[in-house]
Amino acid sequence: YYNILIALMGACMGWEWETMVSGRLSSIGMIIGTAAVMVSFVTMEMPELSLLIILVSALFVYFKSGKNVLLTFGAFYVGLPIASMIYIYYIKDATSVDIVLWLLFVIWATDTGGYIVGRTVGGPKLLPKISPKKTWAGLIGAMVFAGGVSYGFGLLRGVEGFSPILLAGIGAVMAVISQAGDFFESWIKRRLNLKDSSQLIPGHGGIFDRVDGLLFTAPVVAVILIFINLGFLP
Repeated sequence: YYNILIALMGACMGWEWETMVSGRLSSIGMIIGTAAVMVSFVTMEMPELSLLIILVSALFVYFKSGKNVLLTFGAFYVGLPIASMIYIYYIKDATSVDIVLWLLFVIWATDTGGYIVGRTVGGPKLLPKISPKKTWAGLIGAMVFAGGVSYGFGLLRGVEGFSPILLAGIGAVMAVISQAGDFFESWIKRRLNLKDSSQLIPGHGGIFDRVDGLLFTAPVVAVILIFINLGFLP
C-alpha cells in the first residue's frame, strides 16, 4: 500500500509538472509519471536501477521537448524524492516506519510553526520577491517547532541510533531544508505565473503545493541513510 501511495503521488506530479510548465498534458508528463511509478516499485530492491530509470526518463524528456531544460528538470524533481521515500522505508527494516513518520512530523511541524510564529510575530521578510508572506521569525519558529517535535518523537517513539537531542538538531536543520523546498516551488510558480500547481485538491491546490518541503527533505534523509549504511556516518 505504501508503494502504491507513493506511485500515485509520482504519477500525479508527472502530470502536474507538464501542465505547469507547458500548459498541457502530452507524452512528456506521461514519461515523467511512468518513470516515477516504476521507481516506486524498483527502488526497494534495486536503488541503482531506479537512478538509471530517472536518468533515462530525463533524456527522453529532454529530446522529446526540444531540449526544454525546465521540463527535463521535472524528471529529477519528481523522480528523486519518489525514490528517496521508497529507499527510506525499506533501507532499515527495524526503523523504516519510524523514519518515515518522523520525517512527516517534521514537515508538518515546520509548516505549522512557520505559519503560527510568522503570523504572530511578523517582522522582516525572508525572500519577499519569491514568497511575500514568509518572515525570518517564521523560519525560526519553524525550526523550533520541528526541533521540538523531533525531540518529543525521540522520547515517545524513538528512532534506533538517534538520540532525542540528535533528532531535535536534525529536525531543526530539516526545517530549513523544507522551507527551501517551499521557496523553490514558489519561485517556479512565480516564474510560470501560477497560483497553484493544479486544482487537483479542491481548495488546496495540487500535489506539489502539499509536498514541496518533502521534495527537498526526503532526498537529504535518504543520502544520510546511504552514508550510514556505507559506514561513513556512525
